[in-house]
Amino acid sequence: MIIKTLFRSWWMILIQGILMIGLSILVFKNPDTVLATVALWLGLVVLLSGLVGVLAWFMNSKEHRSFTALMGSVAMLLIGILMISKIILTIKAITLVFGFLTALIGIVVLSGAWNSRKQWSLWWIIALFGLGALVAGTKSMVDIYDGTKSISNLMGIAILLSGIGLIFLSLVKRKIVMAINN
Repeated sequence: MIIKTLFRSWWMILIQGILMIGLSILVFKNPDTVLATVALWLGLVVLLSGLVGVLAWFMNSKEHRSFTALMGSVAMLLIGILMISKIILTIKAITLVFGFLTALIGIVVLSGAWNSRKQWSLWWIIALFGLGALVAGTKSMVDIYDGTKSISNLMGIAILLSGIGLIFLSLVKRKIVMAINN
């Protein structure tokens, strides 16, 4: 009985996979809108975190209140308001952080490839990937639109691969359900 319950709704997973593939197409076609939406939601999360912290401070008894916690929550609240009211600034911050981390990863990969050149004859292949990450990261830091496209493309790829994975999972589940029923 438990196995039948586990594998009976394979078609729902198929629909989810198809919808995720459709969503990935939207992400690929609208990189600016995607990152603006992410920036807005991130700003809302920061704002709500600050608001909850302020409310929690007032709800605590006086002996359990920390002035430092209140100041941190107020700062979060103000940063959240700033992030929501200045979406372009938030997008630029996201692309700068993304670009910096990508460039840093590129440097680490390049360094590792260079250090392993004596042990491995194909070290240069890894070095090319490191160089590509360094260039992509630097471009993302310098050009906000390029950074927006890079981030949105990575999100789109992740959503697309998840959708494909869900479709394969649904087909496997369907096959198992058919085997159980026979």
